[in-house]
Amino acid sequence: MGIEEVRETIKMCRFCFMCRHACPTFLATKLDSHTPRGYALMLSAIVEGIRNWDEDCIARFYQCSQCGLCKEDCEYHWPEDEVVRSAREEIVALKKEPQIIARIASSIINKGTPYEKERKQYVPPEPIGRKNPQVLYFAGCSTRQSHPEIIEATSNILNFIGVSWSVLEEEGCCGITLFDLGYTEKAKKIAAQLADKISRAEAGILLTGCAHCYRMFREKFNEWRIQLPPNMKIVHTSEYLHENILNGKLRFKSNPTMHSVSYHDPCQLGRKLGVYEPPRKIIEKMTNSPPIELFHNREKAECCGAGTTMFLTDPEVSGKVARRRINSAREEKAKAIVTACQNCKTVLANIDQNEIKILDIAELVSLQLQKAP
Repeated sequence: MGIEEVRETIKMCRFCFMCRHACPTFLATKLDSHTPRGYALMLSAIVEGIRNWDEDCIARFYQCSQCGLCKEDCEYHWPEDEVVRSAREEIVALKKEPQIIARIASSIINKGTPYEKERKQYVPPEPIGRKNPQVLYFAGCSTRQSHPEIIEATSNILNFIGVSWSVLEEEGCCGITLFDLGYTEKAKKIAAQLADKISRAEAGILLTGCAHCYRMFREKFNEWRIQLPPNMKIVHTSEYLHENILNGKLRFKSNPTMHSVSYHDPCQLGRKLGVYEPPRKIIEKMTNSPPIELFHNREKAECCGAGTTMFLTDPEVSGKVARRRINSAREEKAKAIVTACQNCKTVLANIDQNEIKILDIAELVSLQLQKAP
């Protein structure tokens, strides 16, 4: 985002309160500094030389989930989320980022994961490194770290369909977290290295259930002119599952095992990339009824608190945001929340409550597969 666009955005946003209600961080903390207007006022003061990048100001800029709901809710669609990300670039350039941010960035750059001690959660050894597969499954670092059940469910589905599939021997990180935290040039380098590894697998389809990785593959690779093989199709798990339901390659138990299911739209998959229907069609197929819609849904869906790995950088604020989303499902009498992003599952499942089950879309499908007699 260019400096002139940043200046124009903060010039307008600092006078406006109209999207205040849309900011999930503000709704959780009730701090005006967490609103788009608050960010615009702080940046204006810095640009005009009235204020410096002090510790409190920097902390606020890393408590935005960059979910983009403020932009969606704005009548003029001012890109306030990109303004915040551009501010982070400035903070990083000045080497003033908080220690936790610097540690996460260093871990990604040196170890390929934001987790300092990564748990090696992989699929069974047979698919690893297989050449010329129909499908290359990219789990993503958060799935590898925290959700072996999603990997297992996806593995079960791919084996059920009967496609040849593979995973990279060492996935590493796609770079989206570095980009979100303000390390854009380092993110581009990481992304280019990963693109080379993906290309060497010579797969027909690049499949991921990580909404953040999916955005990187579909949007940022193109924006940064990072090339994948031109015949490689990039799909999210929800899209791939829906396609295989329609073509009859997935068969299911006649009696649904889950009811009263709601769907949480991940910001990266929904608002950023416009994927709304496939997960809903899958839930309807699995439960014989459309999902219970939360009060805020589709392009107006509230963030769950997982954006920009805030559950690692500021778990307290992230937890407050996630609790609001759980409460929304509780108000709609949902017994389960299905989502299509492992980070969303992480923060929602961390909320201490017993009545609502949290599932990834791949888990829901795997549970309903009609096993061979």
